[in-house]
Amino acid sequence: MSLVGPISVRVVGMVRGREVDALGTASLETDGLVIAWPPAAAWRLDLDGIDGVALANTSLTVYLREHDVLELSGDGALRTLGQGLLDLACRVPEMMRGGRASGLALSVSHDTGLQGAHDRWLAPLLSVRRAIQGVTDPERQVALLDGSRLADDMLRALTEIAAIRYPEDAAQQRALEAAMEDEAEPMFDALERVAMAAADLRGGAMDTRIADWRRWIVSVQETFSTADEAWNEIRELLEES
Repeated sequence: MSLVGPISVRVVGMVRGREVDALGTASLETDGLVIAWPPAAAWRLDLDGIDGVALANTSLTVYLREHDVLELSGDGALRTLGQGLLDLACRVPEMMRGGRASGLALSVSHDTGLQGAHDRWLAPLLSVRRAIQGVTDPERQVALLDGSRLADDMLRALTEIAAIRYPEDAAQQRALEAAMEDEAEPMFDALERVAMAAADLRGGAMDTRIADWRRWIVSVQETFSTADEAWNEIRELLEES
């Protein structure tokens, strides 16, 4: 199914060692960019093979893996196609909705104290997940999901959990909080990678924008996964305390 196009274009560039200079059409489909010049077979460029795009009023540059580049020229519709391509490539993956990747599906027990701790632990993650869901602009996404700020929020959640568990014993609070931080260390390491990947994305050029975004979203997914794993260990600490 075509999302944009077909648009009449001239295509100049190099793909897999083959030089191209031809008139044809370009279409954006759900799985990538399709360039056709009958009677030859159409080229289907999967999203995973596109590292970046540069938009102009009547042209679109597509940067592919292995340093291949295609220059598409035509009319103003190309800018719409290029923006659509960027939005499609940088959409938040479905796997971040619900299920184990978000912790929503975890059942802790009938212990209301554990349930409250579980909800408090996941609250910052679920908040940023809701914030970026549906946002396709990479810079807006990394602004909404700030790795350093989220790390502070997760540390605060541990402090609150410990304070609720031992409301009148500061020493026990500190000991429990330290133990929970140790169990959550892989998640905090993932959040450091989120912050570093965000800096790379902000400082990168358009020819690597999509590739930079991919590295960022992988670190975000690792954060959600390791937060779920950390909860299993935190729950054991709370059950023993």
